[in-house]
Amino acid sequence: MFALAFAPTPEPPRPPQPVGAGWRRALLASAALAALATTQPWIAVRFESLFGAHVGPPGWQSSAGFTCLCSCLLVAMMALAETRARSTQEAARPASVLLVGLSALALAYEWRGGPGLLRGVTATWTSAWWLLAASLPALLAACIVRCRVPKTGAAPGPA
Repeated sequence: MFALAFAPTPEPPRPPQPVGAGWRRALLASAALAALATTQPWIAVRFESLFGAHVGPPGWQSSAGFTCLCSCLLVAMMALAETRARSTQEAARPASVLLVGLSALALAYEWRGGPGLLRGVTATWTSAWWLLAASLPALLAACIVRCRVPKTGAAPGPA
């Protein structure tokens, strides 16, 4: 006699994970850190033992700081308002890259100028400045990756 050997029943396919969900969390976290960094002073007296501990105004009071603050908050709002509809993704994601790119250029221009003087004494960047300098490129990377992620939603109809 012949014995029939059956293959094991295959497992059902897993439902697809939402693409870009991790990048959305990274975008929101880096936008929050960047916005928080603009609320703190960016410069402090370099030699505190000689001249005392003095800090400058909050970062948002400079043109680069205000640009970064508004851009980060707007990018976070657009990411939260974005739905699965292709039209919202096509509108929000490239706009986010543009806004964060302009903020990065403004921050690079500020960095090029250096911290300058505070009360006539050489100043240095504070930890809030370095937090912004680290979180803004992370925000830009998250925006670029989200812009390249395949869009979800229905295919567009005939034109």
